[in-house]
Amino acid sequence: MCGRYVIEGYQELSERFQLRQIPFTLFPMFNAAPSQDLPVITENDEGERTIQLMRWGLVPRWQKPGQSASVAPINARAETLLEKPMFRSLVKRQRCLIPANGFYEWQRLDGRKQPYFIHLQDDALFGFAGLYDEAAGDASFTIITTAANDLVAPIHDRMPVMLSPSDEADWLSPDLDDSHAAQALLQPYPAAEMTADAVSTAVNNVRNNTPDLLDPIEPSEQPPLLEEPKPSG
Repeated sequence: MCGRYVIEGYQELSERFQLRQIPFTLFPMFNAAPSQDLPVITENDEGERTIQLMRWGLVPRWQKPGQSASVAPINARAETLLEKPMFRSLVKRQRCLIPANGFYEWQRLDGRKQPYFIHLQDDALFGFAGLYDEAAGDASFTIITTAANDLVAPIHDRMPVMLSPSDEADWLSPDLDDSHAAQALLQPYPAAEMTADAVSTAVNNVRNNTPDLLDPIEPSEQPPLLEEPKPSG
């Protein structure tokens, strides 16, 4: 599961993801959450990568204009993508990357939920594997999840799919039109290249969006839990 993440390295975004331009102003998000408009990278048939803002929570194209979305999944399980009608048609041609510096996950600990910030050891930007769709002119996306690696497993049994740069290229490429080959790219990221830091429960409140959310703490330093994180799908 992935219900909150961080994207702050905008200075390196163009070079890291081979973007010709970023046509809007981006601000660091230290607590990116579902229903927000967030940067998403796609690649066109000419091989040019572009970035645009999309709503986190997939609304399918068959959604009627003005109709409330009864389901807008923020996550899609890698193992069952080709079994689910909402995702199956997107795997072939509507794949995307969601740039990030890390994500949050919560561990049940002594009767409460302890948040962790999980990221690469060098704090580098990476891309989540995602799918997108467009309904009534509005684009939206979902982040694909897989089984947790050895680092994340003690915290949660699922983790978002973090692609290596070489797999990013394959995932985005329109030349990859084999859905099963695309699905095969969706593996847990190597645990040895990642780290997890316990952080304050201030991240539970989506209104909090400041750099100190990333400050590591000892779980024993945690103040009483005042607000449970809301279910994120």
